[in-house]
Amino acid sequence: MTENEDKGKYDYSFDYISKKLEGKKDSYGMLMKEIIRTGICTECGTCAAVCPVLEWDHLLGQPKLIGKCTGCGICYNQCPRTITDPIELMGEFKTGYVANTNIPEVIGGQDGGTVVSLLCYLFDEHLIDAAIVTMKDPNKPWYPAAQIITSKEDAIKSAGSIYAHSQTVESLMDAIREDYRSIAFVGTPCNIDAVEKMMSSPAGMLKYFMRAHVLKIGLFCMDSFSPETLYSRFENDGIDLSKIVKMDINKGKFHLYEELEGEPVKSYTIRSLHKYKSSSCNFCVDLTAENADISVGSVGSGPNKNTVFARTGMGAEIIQDAAKKGYLTIEPFDAINLNAVLFLGKLKKVSQYNIQKRKVFIVKDQPSEESARIESGPISEKAKSVFGSRRALSVAKSLNEKEKVLKLTITNTVGFTLEDLKVRFALVDDVFEKNPWMTTIKELFPYETLEIGYPIENLEGAVLVEASTEEYGKIFSRSIKFAPEEKK
Repeated sequence: MTENEDKGKYDYSFDYISKKLEGKKDSYGMLMKEIIRTGICTECGTCAAVCPVLEWDHLLGQPKLIGKCTGCGICYNQCPRTITDPIELMGEFKTGYVANTNIPEVIGGQDGGTVVSLLCYLFDEHLIDAAIVTMKDPNKPWYPAAQIITSKEDAIKSAGSIYAHSQTVESLMDAIREDYRSIAFVGTPCNIDAVEKMMSSPAGMLKYFMRAHVLKIGLFCMDSFSPETLYSRFENDGIDLSKIVKMDINKGKFHLYEELEGEPVKSYTIRSLHKYKSSSCNFCVDLTAENADISVGSVGSGPNKNTVFARTGMGAEIIQDAAKKGYLTIEPFDAINLNAVLFLGKLKKVSQYNIQKRKVFIVKDQPSEESARIESGPISEKAKSVFGSRRALSVAKSLNEKEKVLKLTITNTVGFTLEDLKVRFALVDDVFEKNPWMTTIKELFPYETLEIGYPIENLEGAVLVEASTEEYGKIFSRSIKFAPEEKK
C-alpha cells in the first residue's frame, strides 16, 4: 500500500467521523469559551491532536488555530471536559412523549397542563393520599408556598408556575409525619435531587423508611429567581402583581399575564433579568429533573403542550394509563423535540464553568495634597429592603509590606449580578480622605471575586471602601484597618 493510499483512507475515516459530529460553525469558539477561558482545560492536548488546523501552544498552554476552522466539531467533541453525550445532557429515560391535558378546567392554564392532569388521575384512581405542590402565598402575591394537597380539586387550584425556590421537602416531611402513605412530590430538579438523596444515599432519612412511598414528578428548570429583587423590578415598572394571573417563560422571554388566555401585559428578555437569578442556579447542571420518576417541561413541545419523560417503569405506566383513561393526550417524542432539549441541556451543564475571578491591578501616583473627607453615609433604605440581612459584598484584605500595596478582595455575596457597580477607596486620616480612587464595574456576577491592589504610603492605617449602584443606591460602606502582621 502506498503512502498516498494510506493517507487517503486516513482522511476518509476522519471525514466520515466529522459528519457524525455536532458540526457547529463555532466549534472551536465554543471550546475556547466554555473550556479554555473558564480555566478548566486539562492541557491534555486532545483537541490539537485530532484537528489538522489546530496545534498546541506550549507557551500559553492552550490550542491555537494554524488554519481555517471548518466547524466540524472534532475538537469540541473529543475534549474530556465538554458535555456532549445525550444521556449526560438529559439523563436516562424509558419513553418520551409530547402531552397535553384533556381536563376542561385545566385547558388554557400553564403550557400543556400535564402535571395537574397527572395529579388528578392519581387522586381519582386512589393511587396517592396526598401530593406536595407549590402554590401562590395568599398573603404575598406570587411568592411561593409549599402545600400538602389531598384532592383533585386542590390539584386544579395548584396550576401555574412560580419561578422561585420553594421549600417543598419540608412539606413532604410534614406529610410523612401526618401518616400519608403514598405521596406525589412535585418539584424542580434541585428539590427532586434532595428527595432522591434522602431515599437512596446510605445516610438518607427515607432510605429505610417503609411507611411511605414517594412518586417524584420533576419540573424542567433553567433558572429560578429571587422574588425579593425580581418582583421589586416588576413593581418599579408599574406592574401590580395582585392582578397577574399567570407567568411563563418561552422563546427567551419572561411573560406576565392579567388574563389566562390573553396577551402578556409585559415581557422581559431573560438576559435582562439575569441579575435577579438565584445564585444556586450558577451551579446547577440539571435541566430535566434527571432523578424523577416523571419529568415534565415545555421545551421542544410547542404551544400548549408539554415534553414528558418517563424515567422509571412506574412513571411510564402512570402516563400511559392516564392517557388511556382520558386525562391526557400523548404522542411520540421525535428528534426535533429532542434537539431543543439537548441544546438547553448543554447550556445548563456548562453553566457550572461560568464562575469567574477577575484581577485588577491599579498603578497610580499618589498625590500629596489632602482633600476634605466625604462623610460616608449609611446603606440606602432600598438596599436594606431588597437585600434584607444579606450583605451585598464581602471585602477581605492582605498587606504586601515590601511593595506597600493593600490588596482588597471584593466578592459579590448578594446572590445575583450587580450591574454598574461604583466602587470607591480612600485612605482615612482623622477627618481627611487621602488618595481617593473610584472605578465602575460593569457586571459583578454572583460570588465572583475582584482583586484590587491599592497603593499606600504607610503600613498602618485605614481605608474606606464604599460601593453603590444606580438601582439600589449605596450598598456597602466600611472602614477597614490594616497593619503589618506583627502588629495585629
